[in-house]
Amino acid sequence: MLNRIYKKNFLLAITLIFCVINTSLIAGSVLDSITNTENLKAFEWQPISGVDKIMQYEKVKDLSKNSIKKAKEADVYYTNAIGYMNDNNYDLAIEEFKSAMKRYKRAKFSEHGYNYIHINMALCYANSGNNQDKAVALRLLNLVTTKVENEKEWLYNLSIAYYLIGSSTEATENLSSAIRLDKNYFQAYITLEAIYRNSSNTSSADKVRNRMQTAEANLIKKYQKENSKKKGNRSVKSVKENIVKLEGLKPDVTNLRIIKNDDHLQFNKVKNIKERSMDQIQEGIGAYNNGVDALSNKEYENAISELKIAEKRLKRGKVTNDGLNFTRANLSIAFLSTGEKRSLGQAKRYLKYLTKKLYNNRDWTYNTAVAFCDYASRIKGTSKDEFMKKSIKLFQLTIKHDKLFLPSYQNLIYIYDEMDEGNKAAKYQKLYEKRRDELLRSFDREEQIKLGVEKEYIFRVNLGTFGEFEAPADMFDEDYIITVPINERKTAYLAGMFYTLDEAVEYQKTMLKRGYVTAYIVAFKDGEKLEF
Repeated sequence: MLNRIYKKNFLLAITLIFCVINTSLIAGSVLDSITNTENLKAFEWQPISGVDKIMQYEKVKDLSKNSIKKAKEADVYYTNAIGYMNDNNYDLAIEEFKSAMKRYKRAKFSEHGYNYIHINMALCYANSGNNQDKAVALRLLNLVTTKVENEKEWLYNLSIAYYLIGSSTEATENLSSAIRLDKNYFQAYITLEAIYRNSSNTSSADKVRNRMQTAEANLIKKYQKENSKKKGNRSVKSVKENIVKLEGLKPDVTNLRIIKNDDHLQFNKVKNIKERSMDQIQEGIGAYNNGVDALSNKEYENAISELKIAEKRLKRGKVTNDGLNFTRANLSIAFLSTGEKRSLGQAKRYLKYLTKKLYNNRDWTYNTAVAFCDYASRIKGTSKDEFMKKSIKLFQLTIKHDKLFLPSYQNLIYIYDEMDEGNKAAKYQKLYEKRRDELLRSFDREEQIKLGVEKEYIFRVNLGTFGEFEAPADMFDEDYIITVPINERKTAYLAGMFYTLDEAVEYQKTMLKRGYVTAYIVAFKDGEKLEF
């Protein structure tokens, strides 16, 4: 989990708002904070898995055991291929996709389910660097059915594949369709405009740019209208507070760390369990282990089957309700992860069974909070608020268990933002930033590398800006001195190179004592400078 946290941006740039600022600048700042289009780059794309959707067009109950077996085998190859795609190893990804396709075909699935593998394979061939592979990519793209037209992210990746093989017309058509699905899909606007400009179609490029700006303007108007209803006339100070960028993260029940090796008997008096009951318990524990393994591998139907057996055996073995928590919680996660509407009732039943004993540790509290949130987000009526309140309480309890567990803060930011409770979202944003900084400053370079941070954070100290004859002579004795010309007369000087914030702070204190009264720390990450 920390690995994922560390790969996020280290710090937010601090927004400076002057006391006297005109209306247009304020509107621009608000717009940027909401749409964030200035950070979007044309043609950027990420592989999408979709492995959990391949069977969505099938009636699972009508599939033979052999079909299900082949599908599970195919899922493994498919998941491996996505991993290779993320590493830009397209040749190996193609081989894994081919192995997956053989097994999916033996399972005799609908042609619609192959959309995801066809698009991903086409992207691999289009990125292989071999001109002859473009024909293969085109053949795969021609196999994509109309079912994908309702999924904007897949339409976007489809357009990237077409563009890479030189089919700009198809690329622009799919990007336009993606924008029709979501008028605020700004990444699609940016790429569509770039395609038109690259083909010297300035008129169409300008139209796309105007459409995007209109969408941005409408979004900002909606934002201002909603906030004006709550707060009335706002001062410049309140505008500043409202444009703070929120780093919320939507709780994802399919992306949990599944907990294993639970002690189902910890709430029983083991010495009082009869031998016959112990046999049932042992069978239940075996089924439970199979179930959590399947759940970890996203084999949801298999997980449900094994976990149901586990619950039945453990109940027959007289395991207490507190001991059954682990099976029931994982069952609710498995049912919700299928994404099927018919599974909601089953998920609710198991969530209702859970007892307070489950919430004695961080991980179970967090997983259950996500499950309650997922269920609440997919239902309507009075129960929706009840389950969402339960989810919020569990996220807050997770933080009590571990104040440095960042996903809980991000999930609460997302939830409160969706509920239009801006003050609470801002509160958890500030807490998130505080805890994140505590984490980051505690790890040195070696630990960053060990945790998988691709490019470490580097800290330097800006010693000040001086004229040609003003710079102190001893400054040039500092390690890693860097000069930055400001103009013909002035030059800025940075010194030091540190891999933890604590080291940079100590160096800054030293230089302040030596008379560099304006010294401040600058953080660098992947070429970006963040001052604080």
